[in-house]
Amino acid sequence: MLLYLKHRTGKHEDIIPIYIRLTVNGTREEWSTGRRCRPEDWDNKLKRVKGNKEEARSINHWLDLLSARAYACKQDLYASGKQLHGVQIRKLMQGEELDPPKMLSQVWTYHTNQIAGLVGKSYTPGTLQKYTSVFRILKKYLMLKIQADDIRLDQIDFRFIRDFDYYLKTDYGVKINTAIHMVKKLRTIMKVAQEIGWISRDPFVAYRAKKEEVFREYLTSLELHELATKKLSGKRLRRVRDLFLFSCYTGLSYADTVKLRSADIIKGEDGGIWLQTHRVKNNNRVRVPLLSPALRLINYYKDYPRILDEDFLLPKISNVTANKLLKTIAAEMGWSKHLTYHCARHTFATTVTLTNGVPIETVGQMLGHKDIRSTQIYARVTDTKVSKDMRELKKKYQGQQLFLADH
Repeated sequence: MLLYLKHRTGKHEDIIPIYIRLTVNGTREEWSTGRRCRPEDWDNKLKRVKGNKEEARSINHWLDLLSARAYACKQDLYASGKQLHGVQIRKLMQGEELDPPKMLSQVWTYHTNQIAGLVGKSYTPGTLQKYTSVFRILKKYLMLKIQADDIRLDQIDFRFIRDFDYYLKTDYGVKINTAIHMVKKLRTIMKVAQEIGWISRDPFVAYRAKKEEVFREYLTSLELHELATKKLSGKRLRRVRDLFLFSCYTGLSYADTVKLRSADIIKGEDGGIWLQTHRVKNNNRVRVPLLSPALRLINYYKDYPRILDEDFLLPKISNVTANKLLKTIAAEMGWSKHLTYHCARHTFATTVTLTNGVPIETVGQMLGHKDIRSTQIYARVTDTKVSKDMRELKKKYQGQQLFLADH
């Protein structure tokens, strides 16, 4: 470390600023000490102000403190294992952070850019859209909370998470389970930030989310038959109905149904006709033995114009339009049920398979689930299944008599 008087070129000054210069590993960093001295009062050998006057003692004391501080900062950097540079020592001495604090927007952009690059491989466009949507809501929340649309990662703590969760359920007005899914997106982002070394602690350690039990609509066997035999008022309604029925008999989502091609139909080891594809959502493989109703639907649309051009098995209508038309279908059926393609998957899991004795592990495999807990969300024990399971037990107790004492 060197202390010196820094003369400014072309200027004549009676009092010269005292500078400090650090040279570390061949790199030089210098800055003003904030003190000044007359050239004739500077001891170039001792690098201090001459004399014993109050002003000289004050300046020299300050220079001694700077020297001690520079040494201490150097030791701290060495102990932390970081590379030594003059600029780092200066920042520590001046109370600056060595590395600029990372912001939430930085890690969110980092993660979503990777998702965008992997769309069609590890992620779907829907996943990218969900992350974008949650960050937009987060920025709106930040504006209300701190009057800014971004926040330092190290300022996100457990209270911030709780408050955001509360905001989603109250002011923003989403349902409990939707709020949980949104907060999970933030959780993933913070996990990424920790893994790449942008934060040292996980603010979600104490976070626990309890989902709300939701009744998921499905069709009974009678309703499924009524829908299949109903004469609907228009061609588009009938096509949407047929796509819905196909999902009911295969368990495929809408996105998986409309992308099916001839190559997805294979002959199984049992000699039957199977459907083999990969889910759009997570790329999990799906193999389903095709039931007769599903095969009849494929055969019915074999001459459909779109298929002749592009080799699709079934007609394709936008998901938004299909869900809109399903509401019209429900109205024509006189149902109050909310028909969606999720409802169709639930119908396959509940009415078509589990009610008829298909083990839940097999159902999970056909739905493309890796975890049986995902299948349990879809699967509900229907009254028909309960009745079948209790039939033998009812016979057993049918002949038994009870001794009822007089009261």
